[in-house]
Amino acid sequence: MNRLWHLLRTTIGRKLLVASSGIVLILFVIGHMVGNLTIYFGQAALNSYAHWLQESPVLWLMRLVMLTIVLVHIALGIAVTLENYRARKIPYQAHNAFSKRLFQSRLIISGMVLLLFIVGHVMHLTLGAGVGAVFSLRDNQGYVDVYSRVVSAFQNPWIAWSYICAMLLLALHLKHTVRALFQTMGFYHDNYFSFFEFLSWIVTVLVVAGFITIPLAVQTGWLALPAEAVSTAGFSRLVGS
Repeated sequence: MNRLWHLLRTTIGRKLLVASSGIVLILFVIGHMVGNLTIYFGQAALNSYAHWLQESPVLWLMRLVMLTIVLVHIALGIAVTLENYRARKIPYQAHNAFSKRLFQSRLIISGMVLLLFIVGHVMHLTLGAGVGAVFSLRDNQGYVDVYSRVVSAFQNPWIAWSYICAMLLLALHLKHTVRALFQTMGFYHDNYFSFFEFLSWIVTVLVVAGFITIPLAVQTGWLALPAEAVSTAGFSRLVGS
């Protein structure tokens, strides 16, 4: 514990913890994206995957761990960014100060917006806030019908395009983070700049594209509600109106 506290008191230690938590979060995002893509294999596939997660005895422990990692990543990320501002010896030119500060603050801004998105996303699809009768549906296997929850939600253009905008913010955050991780962890070198730049683009494009295709597929009608959920969703909207 003393070593951890000493590490937190040093700039390099805080940067290493930001990088380490970033690696965990990137792996989680990739795993979450891959799990979400099971929706393309049909209702049974996504619901079975969701049931497997929900039945895990360590599910809530993992949620708490991930929440802690997110908060640590944000708090230390802000601290390191502010330290970088104070350590800058050459002041910004007056006419460009705001735009440069805004550009350098993009990770803080995108990170805070993503945190708000995560909270709203969990409240909506996990806790059922504003979902209606579809939230209580179960499929033919007796599993919670997560497929119908997702499709019903993304049939709302506001929700679908808000999700897409959030994923574009994730792209902004992820693109910088993947490349910066190598530099912070000591693997970065001028000779490998092109490779790390290419890797950061590949990871960012694949992950964000994987997330974005789902609301787009729903909006274009490629993914639709199963027959047993259509009447329930329609009844829910009728009652809500």
